[in-house]
Order: sequence, then C-alpha cells, then structure tokens
Amino acid sequence: MRPSRPALTVAASLSLALLAGCGSTSTPSAGGTTAATSAAPSVALKGVTATGAVDLKTAPKVALGKTPISSTAVERKVLTPGTGSAATKADTVSLRAQIYNGTSGKLLDDGYAAGRNPEGYRLGRTDLIAGFTEGLLGATKGSRVVFTIPPAKGFGEQGNSQLGVAGTDTIVVVADIADVHRGLTQVDGTQAASPAGLPTVAFPNGPTKEPTVTVPKSAAPTETKEATLIEGKGATVQKGQTISAQYHGVLWRDGSVFDSSWQRGAAADFPIGVNAVIPGWDKTLVGKKVGSRVLLVIPPKDGYGSAGTGDKIKGTDTLVFVVDILDAY
Repeated sequence: MRPSRPALTVAASLSLALLAGCGSTSTPSAGGTTAATSAAPSVALKGVTATGAVDLKTAPKVALGKTPISSTAVERKVLTPGTGSAATKADTVSLRAQIYNGTSGKLLDDGYAAGRNPEGYRLGRTDLIAGFTEGLLGATKGSRVVFTIPPAKGFGEQGNSQLGVAGTDTIVVVADIADVHRGLTQVDGTQAASPAGLPTVAFPNGPTKEPTVTVPKSAAPTETKEATLIEGKGATVQKGQTISAQYHGVLWRDGSVFDSSWQRGAAADFPIGVNAVIPGWDKTLVGKKVGSRVLLVIPPKDGYGSAGTGDKIKGTDTLVFVVDILDAY
C-alpha cells in the first residue's frame, strides 16, 4: 500500500500513462549508478532525423524514415549533443518528448502540445517502463536523443490498446533534455522534537533506515497535524511536481507499521497537489523544501475515508507518517 488514492488515474498526460508501468511485462533494471552505455548501437534508428534547435520551446520536426521501425533491444541515437554529466540511474532527467508507434509511424504523444512543461523522471524508479529509463541513460543536458522501446522492455506481448500499441510494436521516443540532476539520498540536519501531543520520531540506525515512531496513549487529533522536524535547504515543492521521498507510516491506534519505503529499500515518487495522493499529503507537503523531514498525523477524512483501504487501514484509523523529501521535479 502506498499513500495514493485507490483507483485514481494519476496520469496527467499520455506520456505519463505510457511510462506508468501498469500492465508492463518488462522487468525494471536494478538500482545503482550504472553509466549509460547499455543501449545497443542504433540500427533501427538510422533513418530517424529531427531538425530544429533544442530550445525546449519549439517542437522538433521529426522524420522517422522508413517504417516499420522494430528492435529487440533498446537502441539509442544522439541527434544533438549536449553538455555536462551523463545521466545515470541516480539522476533525474527533465525532458520534453515526442513518442511514436514505430510500426505505423503514428505520433502517440507530443510533450510540446498544449503548453505542457518539461516532465521529470528519476531513472532509478521501478514503476517506469524499463525501456524508457534505459533509453535515457547517458543523456546530457541540452541534448536531443532518440531511442527505441521494444515490446519486451515496454508493454510486453499484450501491448496497450488504450494507447494504440500492439504487442509487437516498438515505441520510438524523441527526447529533448532540459536538465539532468541528482536528488538527495538522505535528509541531514539536527532534528527538532515533536510538538507536544504528537508522536515522537527517532532514527536509531541512521537516516537511511526506517525510524522508530512512538504514538502517545491519547486520543488521535481530529484535524490533520504537521510538524517540520528538519527544515530543508532545497527548492520549495510546487503543486503539480513529483516528489521523491522516503516515508514510514504507522497507525495511531496501535503504532503498527502499514507501509514503509524505508523497509522496501527504495524511495518512492508521487505527483503532489493534484489529487493523486491522499488529501493529507497534498495539504501538507506542497510548500515544503527539499531536504525536509516532516511528521504528519492524518485523520480518516484526509486519509482513506470511512472505507479505509487494504487489510490494515480501517475507516476509523488515523495515520502517522514520517516523510523525508529527497527531490521535487
């Protein structure tokens, strides 16, 4: 269970739906900081061209050349070189992309359409299609790259009929890279004490391991409460961004853990301020700074409501979260 709304589509655009991994049979690559040399030299993409400056304002004029384009591995071609460090799995890449069906040549999504902003993707995420993150490894700021996503690294044999992708279709992505940056791996700083009446938080094994949360033996608050235990020094989280965070959730009634990214061993990523997560997160985390540690106490009305969710969270449960904000993009 994660702090998202049940049955809520969080895709704000077709490209995000395409990359959301739901229904994909591909296996996400392992985490780490592997440099981007994994994509094969491009054969399938030899006819692809894209003209126009990489200014992140004007869509390139893309010509796919001869179709169908098909590949069995992720193949990449640099159309315009960039500058700076090559993206690894530890990095987040912001981009505007045009996504094509390599079989038909049809444009599936245009990141330049409707005034959309550059979209960020942390390459270490395991909920993104494996071929997408693999294709972006090695990208540099200001570059334009094109890469293939074969079925085995995309939607698998079942394809995605909603997006117009058959199980045999190779996807072609033309991406203009706005930025490559690395988020935090942990929150540092002197932790303040919790306000009176709220749970106490300790990190006996350091900031990369799950905290110990001690819930008071008193009635839970009926309104959402928040406390910044460590004030970050990074950028302010904006509505509509995606945050990368480590979090730990326990129930007020007995202190039992119902979910923890720390226990899973990997940060999680959520759109914030756009009704993609429970209201208690949207109400409190927008406006916080990257690098902050936040304690949240969320009653049912700002959590999962009277229905609860899953096997652990009842409709009467107040939720307690400790959230370390590692990045916002």
